[in-house]
Amino acid sequence: MATSNPTGGERVVPLDLPAEQVPILRARLTNWLEGVREDLKTPGCLESPDDADREAQAYERLLVGLTTGQIVLPDEVARKVLLAAAASYDEGSDYAEIATNHDALHDLLARLAT
Repeated sequence: MATSNPTGGERVVPLDLPAEQVPILRARLTNWLEGVREDLKTPGCLESPDDADREAQAYERLLVGLTTGQIVLPDEVARKVLLAAAASYDEGSDYAEIATNHDALHDLLARLAT
């Protein structure tokens, strides 16, 4: 079975993102990083301070990647942290409902334009 990284080594790859997305991502990642750092101030209240520390380090790596335009892959910790953060953000912002409403309104608008 083939893997996406058969040698198992890390490699630096360009982080080619649209310029308008970078400040959005920087703000989100910074906010999440600050939240984890705040949690780490009281490690006794955390289920796993080590996991929280790894999460903070992952956000830091992602922020460096936004600054340098490069990222080291694979980074499974960063991928898992970002996947959980994105899911939480989507849930908190009611993204599924907003996207459904957006699609319905624009579909109707498209019908009116013909």
